[in-house]
Amino acid sequence: MGTTATDAAFTEQPQITRADLPGFPADIEIGMIWAQTTDGVIGDGADMPWYLPEDLKHFQQSTLGTPVVMGRVSWEALDPRFRPLPGRDNHVITRDATYDAPGGTVHTSLPDAVLAAGRSAVGTGASTVWILGGGHVYRQCVPVTDRVVVTEIACGAPDRFQVYAPDMRAEPGFTTHDGPWLTSGRGTALTGEDPLRYRICEFTRDNS
Repeated sequence: MGTTATDAAFTEQPQITRADLPGFPADIEIGMIWAQTTDGVIGDGADMPWYLPEDLKHFQQSTLGTPVVMGRVSWEALDPRFRPLPGRDNHVITRDATYDAPGGTVHTSLPDAVLAAGRSAVGTGASTVWILGGGHVYRQCVPVTDRVVVTEIACGAPDRFQVYAPDMRAEPGFTTHDGPWLTSGRGTALTGEDPLRYRICEFTRDNS
């Protein structure tokens, strides 16, 4: 899937700060969640260079019942059978105000989407708003994020996969907790790692 001219403008936007989220509920956590290769690759905008059922289960368990925020490309990359993501209030960002995201709420700015998701969390009793990407959205949200959950997968990626996650280990102000390396029962990678190993890492903002 390509990037429209309007969405290209969106990807060039700077990082947001708490000043861009006036009135965001103080007791609602902003989290980001993704999976990546050991080199930080998260995909090519439409696909990922691995299949890891354990991560799919982890993602569902982590985000079910919460509001989620994603860019248009990430929305379109979802399997149509699971779009909108069931059991979650889906918020989609695009510069195109006429864009139709059946089952989701469209916003033309990232702060508007995060604020709306925060209000939704209060209304439904959720404690977290999850940012689901893609790469540009993750980078723009680093300054306002309280916690980042990363599934690190011990595999490479073919050259066509050029979308990278923020390097959270290089971000100041976060405490890192690396989970143990685990072996997938049925996971596969396009670069052939077998068995496929992974671990879940958490980055929590200090004094948040």
